[in-house]
Amino acid sequence: MSEEEPLLSRYNFDFVGGIQNSYLFVTQKQIIYEILFKPTPYLFGEGFVLSDEIVELVIKVANNPTDRRPPLDVLIAPTVAAIIKDFYEKSSLTITIFICDTADRRHEARWRKFNRWYEYFAASDYIRIDDSLRDKKEAVLYHWALIAKNDNPYLREVGLAFLDLMADLRIGK
Repeated sequence: MSEEEPLLSRYNFDFVGGIQNSYLFVTQKQIIYEILFKPTPYLFGEGFVLSDEIVELVIKVANNPTDRRPPLDVLIAPTVAAIIKDFYEKSSLTITIFICDTADRRHEARWRKFNRWYEYFAASDYIRIDDSLRDKKEAVLYHWALIAKNDNPYLREVGLAFLDLMADLRIGK
C-alpha cells in the first residue's frame, strides 16, 4: 500500500530579495509567480515620516509555460498571504499599497482575486483602507488598497496621508 501525498496548505516560497524585495513560488502547473514589495518612498510626498517604509505590492506571473490564463488554484491565496506576513515580520512599520493593474481591462477580476488573497492574510493586527478612482475618459475604475499594522506608531499619519493622496489624485495634482 502506498502512502498518499499530504495535502498542501500553501506553496513553498523563496525570498529572493533585491531592491524590489522579491519572492517567488511555483505552482503545481509549473507557473512561477513573483511577489514584489517595490519601494515607493515618494508616494506620500517628501518628508513623510515613514517614506522609507512605503512599498507597492505587485503580484505577477513571472513565467507561464502553459501559455494560457492561469487556472483557479486554491493554494495561491494562502501562499500570497504567507508571503505578505513574512514581509511584515521583517518590518512592522511597513506600509503596503496595492494598485490594481488595469492594463488589459481585467482589473475587476484582479480586484476580486486580491480581496480573496487578503481574506487569507487578514488578521486583527492589520488595517486596510480601500479607495478607488474613476477615469471618466477611459471608463476605468482604479482600485487602491493600503495595508499597515495596527500597532504602527504612525498609523494616524499613514491613514491621513493615504486619504490625502487619493484626494490629490482626484483633483489631478
